[in-house]
Amino acid sequence: MRKVGKLAVLGLTALGLALAGPQDNSLVVGASQEPRVLAGDFLSVISNQSIKAEIEQYLYPPFITIDLDGKNVAVLATEVPTVQNGRVRFTDIGGGKRRLEIDLTIRPDARWSDGRPLTTEDVQFYFEVGKAKGMPVLNPDYWQRVNLRVRDARNFTVIFEPAYATDLIGSPIGYAPKHIMGAAWEQVKRQTAALDPARDAQRLNEIYRNFFTQFSTPAYLNQRKMAYSGPFVVQRWVPGSTLDLVRNPNFPIEPPGGASRYVQRVTYRFIQNTASLQVAFMGGSLDAISRVGLTFDQARAREFVNRVGRNFDIWFVPGAIWEHIDINQFPNVPQVRDLGLNDKRTRQALLHAINREGFVRTFFQGLQPVSHTWIAPTNPLHNPNVRKYEYNLDRARALLAEMGWRPGPDGILQRTVDGRTVRFEIEWVTTAGNVVRERFQQFVAEDFRKIGIAVRINNAPSAVVFADDFIQRASEGRWTGMFMFAWVSGLAEQGNLFACEFRPTRENNYVGQNVGGWCNPEYDRLREQANLEFDQARRKQLFDRMQEIWAEELPALPLYFRADPLVVRKGLVNYVSAAYSGGNNYPNWWPWAIGWESRGAQKLFDQAKYALPVR
Repeated sequence: MRKVGKLAVLGLTALGLALAGPQDNSLVVGASQEPRVLAGDFLSVISNQSIKAEIEQYLYPPFITIDLDGKNVAVLATEVPTVQNGRVRFTDIGGGKRRLEIDLTIRPDARWSDGRPLTTEDVQFYFEVGKAKGMPVLNPDYWQRVNLRVRDARNFTVIFEPAYATDLIGSPIGYAPKHIMGAAWEQVKRQTAALDPARDAQRLNEIYRNFFTQFSTPAYLNQRKMAYSGPFVVQRWVPGSTLDLVRNPNFPIEPPGGASRYVQRVTYRFIQNTASLQVAFMGGSLDAISRVGLTFDQARAREFVNRVGRNFDIWFVPGAIWEHIDINQFPNVPQVRDLGLNDKRTRQALLHAINREGFVRTFFQGLQPVSHTWIAPTNPLHNPNVRKYEYNLDRARALLAEMGWRPGPDGILQRTVDGRTVRFEIEWVTTAGNVVRERFQQFVAEDFRKIGIAVRINNAPSAVVFADDFIQRASEGRWTGMFMFAWVSGLAEQGNLFACEFRPTRENNYVGQNVGGWCNPEYDRLREQANLEFDQARRKQLFDRMQEIWAEELPALPLYFRADPLVVRKGLVNYVSAAYSGGNNYPNWWPWAIGWESRGAQKLFDQAKYALPVR
């Protein structure tokens, strides 16, 4: 208790020193996570943290983004490609497959923060790095299908073969500053020329990680050598404390009335204990919350609402943010075999022992829906008619008894495996300092104990657990049981989270996001058909069946879909969020237009349209 109190006081003291807001046209954002790296890790090889993606929206806007209504909007491209304007073309290539060509033109005034034009060389560089042999990308399916044709300095064509129904949602490709990173990449190409991905995966991984790391650490970014294409640039990063972003004078998009009327400096303050972050808000030293910020119950707490309600708007934005528990199912890991985690009956028993409805009712006033698949109710592909697992300890006990588990002398289940007596003790990992997740662990651990399962909690900061050498290494036993976190899904749903080929292992250089290792051939076959299907009704049918298989097999334990709190100081405009804004529900999807009405910023968006009607 004393430790938490001390953290809260320190948070108020440190944050109070920098309170500015409208006075100097700045914005102070409170976040409960800190990125491990930024900027130079443009393929998220080192880190796939949500906070990293959120901050990078200030630094690197896409060619095409998704607006608050889920529609494509041009940012650094001159216009959104469509069939009607001739920038989208399909060609039948047989076997029910099509080739898709998307023409894009880069804005003529798009420039890097150092004044260099942003050109197709930067797109070609991004493409070349992503296509490199053995590159440990998160979305290998994309890189297997994509190709690029450059016509001149501003015009290029992105080609998908075969085309997926999702390829026209958002930006079809990214870019990276070749003039900053290109020379180092040429060295990497020389280092990797003789390496074989099948034989030298570990060495390739090390070389690529070192390449991205050198351009993305606080030490490098603080030298101000990196180039940015967005409305802000990194000015100073103090690890464990703050990140300061300042306006980029070379950014081409002018908000109404001119950029000088809008926020000139954004400061992220990292307070990884969410209780301390809550106190900092009540102290008045923050202007807005990061999407990775307060928990739902903290923003709904009566004391919090009473303290901040006069000066802040508190919104709850429904989204496709899926809280769940991944289960390690790699059979080569001894704990997986011992506990039977690769048997669906074990996973079904675990879910029957979790009182999800009781938890969301107690902590979220029932405003966050329990999930039964990984696809959110806000997504048109959602199937509400899948198998559901009620809270039923007797059913959980029966399933475990089928597998030979019997209570031991201390009440914890045990069984014989390969002549050994195995005790049912399961490791549980989540992000340290997240109050709701840590409460949930305690809430569930009591019921697990009732059915004879002991829990060993092994929490760590987000920068540790989401590093690729942890989350991607379940096949090597870096985590052996349950890993609770959130996936952020988008409208471009492809089902890749659970595809067999995207299980990260040493053999594939740890690519893919199927971190628990589940594999089902029927699911994979349907996924391939669904992604090639452009008829939306047929595509929905295929995803319905995929979700039925998923709900029977439970590759992960579905918990609930979050409605994230958005706390914004009154008078701050255009710091808004919707389920799919920017592709990922981030509140800064239109960052150049964030500003204070008292400084002349115009309100362009109404958050009330995209939030729950909560009193």
